Amino acid sequence: MRRLHTACVTVMVLALTTACSEDPVSQNVPKGAASVAGGSAGANADRDEGKGDRGQKRFIAVLDDCDPDDPAWAPTGGCLLKTGDVTNAEFNAFLRSPLSLSTVGHPAWRMEPSYVEIQVGQNVRVENEGGRLHTFTLVANFGGGRVPPLNIGLTPAPECLNSASSEIPPGATLQVDGLPPGTNRFQCCIHPWMRADIKVLADRGNQSGH
Repeated sequence: MRRLHTACVTVMVLALTTACSEDPVSQNVPKGAASVAGGSAGANADRDEGKGDRGQKRFIAVLDDCDPDDPAWAPTGGCLLKTGDVTNAEFNAFLRSPLSLSTVGHPAWRMEPSYVEIQVGQNVRVENEGGRLHTFTLVANFGGGRVPPLNIGLTPAPECLNSASSEIPPGATLQVDGLPPGTNRFQCCIHPWMRADIKVLADRGNQSGH
């Protein structure tokens, strides 16, 4: 009876370990995936994480859920996802809300996580896991983007007027490094409600008195 109890506990532990290893943001990047550093082709790199699943991350997924079977996406670049459920009509229906004076935007178009903490000298890997073109643009203040119909009630961020260097096509990656200490704001200059903060923590080891 004692052996049976021990075996059951072992099976339960293994099952829980397997379930907890799954990540809804597809944290397992295939080795050999192309990466971009500073706007130019760089060396391949595996995704690098910080503390734990709920701790520091050094990866941001840029996401959307466009429907590849909807021909209405074609005039603006199409949809390169293999599977997706949001039609162009549904996307447009989410732009406005009677409770808001500015763009709301479809929640499937997002950056995840939207808040990341790193140490000075560390970098963040950004990957477009969606089927549409996005940008990951450093801005002084969040605002509108470069597509006027998506800027309802928003003033375009000046940085978005020249954001070609931060474009991330579907499946591509961007490596963000050299950020100064403090909070660094990033947004998609096509879909301005897609935003993320990267907070760079000062190196405490170099501070006086520590």
